[in-house]
Amino acid sequence: MGLLSSFDTNRDQFNNSGVSGKLVVNLSDFIVSGTPIGNAPWNGDFFTELLSQKETLKSDQEGYELSTTKGVLTSAFITLEDFAGSFLIKSQLTPLSIHTTKEEITTLFGEPYWTDRDDGEIILFYEYRAGGIELQFEFPDGQHLGFITLMKDGILSVANQRKSYGVTKPWPPEES
Repeated sequence: MGLLSSFDTNRDQFNNSGVSGKLVVNLSDFIVSGTPIGNAPWNGDFFTELLSQKETLKSDQEGYELSTTKGVLTSAFITLEDFAGSFLIKSQLTPLSIHTTKEEITTLFGEPYWTDRDDGEIILFYEYRAGGIELQFEFPDGQHLGFITLMKDGILSVANQRKSYGVTKPWPPEES
């Protein structure tokens, strides 16, 4: 289960199983297709019109869920098993899949700000822009990547959430 379930994200508002469009998720610059996280959706993105009608766009067959708050793209939740799009890291097409390991993620992104281990599940939290952008890599079986979440003002930006995850590092995190 993804961490977005910790918050009320209005997930049931819009499930359009007919949505067709391949996302390109830039994990270095925090951009979903042409829209940076924290900005209003760009008019050239296929999802812009749909997100102007509802705060959440979910496509199970394409393996993603996009959310907005007050017209701003706030999160992208990717289910790797179903994801039909692609990932960019430092402007390079990078294949990430359910076969990607924790070690491969740390090779690509370095050591995470925080690692949560619970009931065999591992979540790596990466914090950017003084905690204003959070990138999560979730390994449901503790070994293989299952979900990626990119969000504005993520889970760990909330003091009570940091406490519940047992975070002992200073906040906001320093950029490395």
